[in-house]
Amino acid sequence: PQAVMTAPTPTIIDGRYRVLERIGSGGMAEVFCAEDLQLGRRVAVKVLHRRFAEDPAFVERFRLEASSAAGLSHPNIVAIYDRGEWDGTYYIAMEYLEGPTLKQLSEREGPMAPERAVAFVQQILSAAGFAHSRSIIHRDLKPQNVVVGPDGRVKVTDFGIAKAGSAEVTE
Repeated sequence: PQAVMTAPTPTIIDGRYRVLERIGSGGMAEVFCAEDLQLGRRVAVKVLHRRFAEDPAFVERFRLEASSAAGLSHPNIVAIYDRGEWDGTYYIAMEYLEGPTLKQLSEREGPMAPERAVAFVQQILSAAGFAHSRSIIHRDLKPQNVVVGPDGRVKVTDFGIAKAGSAEVTE
């Protein structure tokens, strides 16, 4: 008998998000590009590493990231769509952004024209100012947490160590 090769079963997070590819990983979580099966759009899904899912402090940081960013509707802040529990851990579904991070762009292209740099900084400060007006302080603004779209618009991501008002969940 001949062996039959079968494709691996695609991972579907929480019955809704079909994982297409892994797009990043950090200290707390992995990020996947996925298809939202209900709305037919691509999303980024951030899944908390399982080793942290039983640590109440990490779970609270992850929950805070979702709730902090979810309340911020701004053209320069990544949109949060959903959060939940799945397969023994937690996830956040958010806007999928095409394009490199500001760090990747800088490494690839080197120093940029001052006008372009100023335009990026203005957008980042607009996002930070908006968040601050809602009592959310990002606390980890860096080139790795800014995505540059093909149209030149930047979006701030990763509110994982944000400070919301007087509440603080960080290490």
